[in-house]
This record gives sequence, C-alpha cells and structure tokens, in this order.
Amino acid sequence: MEFAAQANLSLFLIVAGLALMAASYRIARLARSYRGRMENLLKLASQPLDPLELPAAAWPELAGGGWQRLSWEGSWFGQPVAGMLGAEKPVKKAAAVPPLLFELASGDEVTLRLSLTHSAAWGEHRLFAEHLARVFILLLETRLHARTEALSAALAERARLSLYLQHDMRNLAQWVLWVSADFAACDTPEAMLAAARRLRDNAPLAADRAERLIGALGKTPAVEQPGLIDLREATVHAARLAGVEPTIAGEASAWIAAGLLARALDNLFGNVAGAWRETTSASPTLQLRTTPDTPAPMAELDFFCPWPPGIVPLPPEKIFEPFASGRPQGLGLGLYQARKSLREAGGDLSARPSADGLRFLLRLPAQAP
Repeated sequence: MEFAAQANLSLFLIVAGLALMAASYRIARLARSYRGRMENLLKLASQPLDPLELPAAAWPELAGGGWQRLSWEGSWFGQPVAGMLGAEKPVKKAAAVPPLLFELASGDEVTLRLSLTHSAAWGEHRLFAEHLARVFILLLETRLHARTEALSAALAERARLSLYLQHDMRNLAQWVLWVSADFAACDTPEAMLAAARRLRDNAPLAADRAERLIGALGKTPAVEQPGLIDLREATVHAARLAGVEPTIAGEASAWIAAGLLARALDNLFGNVAGAWRETTSASPTLQLRTTPDTPAPMAELDFFCPWPPGIVPLPPEKIFEPFASGRPQGLGLGLYQARKSLREAGGDLSARPSADGLRFLLRLPAQAP
C-alpha cells in the first residue's frame, strides 16, 4: 500500500515535471517569437516614418502577436484624423474581451485615442501581446513628440529671425527717411548736388543691405560663411549708411560673416544716429586694435559714444535687455541683436556707461579657428 502510494507520487511528480518542461519550452518558443516581433518594431524607430504612417508599418507585427484590430481617432493640427487596421468586428471569441485603450497628446496640437482588440483576455499570449502593444505606443508617442518639438524649434528659430529682420528692415527704412530728409532740406542747387553725391556714395551700401534682407526673407535663407574682414572698412560703411562721420584710429581685421558684422555695426550706429546727425558736438570715436590673447588673438573695436542732447540713458542693466529702449519709438532690439550677432561669431559685446557717454567694446576672432 505504502509502496503504491510512493509510486503514484513519483509518477505524479514525473508527469508534473514533464508538464512544466513542456510549458517552459512552449513559453520559451513564444517568447522568442515575440522577441523577434519586438525587434522588428524597434527597427521602425530608425525609419523616416511620419507619425500617422507608423500604425500601418507596425501592424504586421501587432497582428502576428494576436491583435485583431487597431483603431484610432483624434485631432492632427486642427484636422480630425481616424483610421482602422484589422477586422472591422472582433471575432466571437474576442467579443467579451475589453480592448486596450491609450490616449496620446503632444502639446495642444495633437491628440490621439487608440484602441487595440486581442483574441485573448488573459494568458501568456495576452501578456506578451500587451508588451508588444506598449512598445508600439511608446514608438508612436516618441515620434509625436519629436514632430511637435521639431515644429516648436522651427517656429522659435523663425521667431528669432523675425526679430532680427524686423530691426534690419527698420534700419533700412530709417536710411530711406534720412535720404528723404536730406533732399527735402535742399534749398539750393549746390545743396541738392551734395545730397545726390551722398546718395550715390551710400546707395551701394544700402543695396547690399537690401539684398541680404531679401535673401533672409526667402524660403531657404542662405547660410553665409565667415571670412577675414577689414574692420575699418566695415565700420566706415556702417557709419556712412547711418549718416555719421566718426573718428577712427588704428587697424584690425576680424574673422566673421559679413552679414553678422553688418547687423551689429548697423545697430550700434543706428541706436542714436538720429541725434548724432543733428549735432556736431556728439560724434562717436573708435579705436581698432588686435590683442595677442590666448589661445587665439582677438580683434577689438573700442566704440565711445558721447551722450547726444535729448538722450535719456538706460540703466546699465537694461542696455542689452530686449525691448528696453531709451527712445520713444525704439524697439529695444538693436543692442540686443548686435551682441547676439557678435556672440554667434565667437566674439562678444560689452558696454560701460559713464557721465560722458557710453563705451562699447566689440571683441571678435582675429583669424580663422
């Protein structure tokens, strides 16, 4: 009797062991199958797929994992979107199986609600299939965020360029006003001839600025490469365009894109050029030099601006702050953009106000890196 009981127990343990071995083998095969599907899903992350193309690309692997239907609906940048893959209606076996639901959102522009219906409510197939579905949802959510973040970055860059271009256009419009005022003030043929000569001298400079502006407003703005530029020549051009005759001493060259340097100098001279043009007692002075800094030499432009009559100096902390201006009609972007442009070129712009005026120090690489 006791022997028979022991034999039955042994037989039971053998059968249980064999059953566990078979189950383990079956689960291992199932896991390998789902691992292959998982790897195929992950490969989609490296493909240039639009977020709304991802469901169709992932569907063969999801369907192979037992998912019978994938449907989605939502809003895509203000437009309704919807789609479905798989069976229109679940098979009877899955009629009572609740779907797996997900809600995705990226910013306030994209919302998606997804529903996946499986043939099993529980068990190892369902367990593996849910992991497969969650990887798909993670891929889709990542692609959605990448799309909206790229859009936000593009819009932010466009907004930054718009700030630059707004002030560039204002500088060019200011030049047109000065030319108009010059001609309007002419009351003799000699004065008219002198104004025409000034226009002849400055027209090529204004045309160059206008061409840069037109290029920047294009759909694909050209990226200007840096080069070695004579700072004295560039400074004289910017001063003449603003109608200012500064005193310049020294020589220096800088490694910078011509457009960035022109924008910085135009904004510096244009900041109070209107007041400088109306008085002979407030004219800027400039000192050019090259300093043997390490690891590379730097070109410096020491730019001293006496306070013209009628100018209310800004507090020191407000000098480069965007939208802070000491002029009633000023945008408050000129000095901000001048500093930004020079820093983009590997240099910098600092300012030190005093009782007599405002001293700027422009620093730029003196040679190619």
